Parts: sequence; C-alpha cells; structure tokens
Amino acid sequence: MQALRIVLLLAATAGIAGLAAYAYQVARPQPHPIKVADAAQLAARAKPEPETLDSRTPLFGPARAIDGDTLEIQGVEADLWTIKAPLPDRLCTGPGDEPWACGEASRANLERLIDGRSVACRPEGPPPRDGRWLGLCFVSDIPCQAESGACDSDLASLNLAQVEQGWAADLEGQYADPEDVARERRIGLWRGRADAF
Repeated sequence: MQALRIVLLLAATAGIAGLAAYAYQVARPQPHPIKVADAAQLAARAKPEPETLDSRTPLFGPARAIDGDTLEIQGVEADLWTIKAPLPDRLCTGPGDEPWACGEASRANLERLIDGRSVACRPEGPPPRDGRWLGLCFVSDIPCQAESGACDSDLASLNLAQVEQGWAADLEGQYADPEDVARERRIGLWRGRADAF
C-alpha cells in the first residue's frame, strides 16, 4: 500500500511538472514569424569579417587593382614592392601640356594585366613598420610556394610589368633599367611630364 502511494505521488508530481512546462511554453512570448524571417535574411546577407593576415603571409586568389601599385587580394591591400604609381585621381601633363588622368590609366593597366585571373603574392623586402602587406605579385593559377616555381623570378611579376610598361616608377633601383627604357620610349606615365607622385 505504501509503495502504491509513493507511485501515485510521483505520478502526480510528474504530471504537475509537465503541466507547468506546457503552461510556460504556451504563456511565453513568441517572436513574430516575420521578425524571425527578417533576422534570417539579414544573417544570410552579412559579410563575414575578413580574416586578419600577417604582413608576411603569402596571398592568393582573385584580385583587383586599387591603384597602379596596390592590389586588394583576400581582403588585404597588397602594396607592390619597390615601385610607386600615382593615385587614381592624379593628373599628369601630356605632350601638349594638356592634363590627363595618369593615375587612373596606371590603375587600369594593372587591372588589364590581371584580366580577371588569380594572383599569387609573396612578401618581399623588410616588413613595413605600418604593418601593410608588401611584396611581389604574379598572375598565377597556384599560390607562391617553394616547390611550385610559380613565383621564383620577379621577371614575371606585376611589379616589373608596371615599370616596363611605363605605369610605375622604380623606388629602390630594383627596376632602374626598365624604367629608363620606358622613359626613353616615352610610354605610359612618361609620354608627357609625370611630376613626383
């Protein structure tokens, strides 16, 4: 008899607890279905935070030219080592003293060199004090790696191509000869007067 009382008491307690849980679920305020759908859409549209990369990390992937010596790749602004190009809004003076958009032309040439293909970049030079990424970049189907050979020589670099085609200046003597040739041929920036930029 005592055992039956205990069983009935436990059943009653479980029933009351279940009823209380059900009552709580019914009485709890529920978010409106439209708000739930809106929150899901906003979450789907949110861009993931770009991963923070060290300035000595190799880069690889789709790229776009920010200006004639800077790419955006993997969410990082990558400065092309040892060259300098005018900013996109910069004007230069042409052969007849007419102004022309040399900065935009330099950026457009770098974009043309990339032509929608993947770019592989490897760090070069001393690490910049400002933490910016600095190195050599190449149009490549594979990342820069020791065994790949994709980035072994800077003769195929976008850095050198910009200087050879006259759309950037050499900063450290690395590409002094190609810059001299571009100046003599009066191509790119050198077709008129390209003041210090």
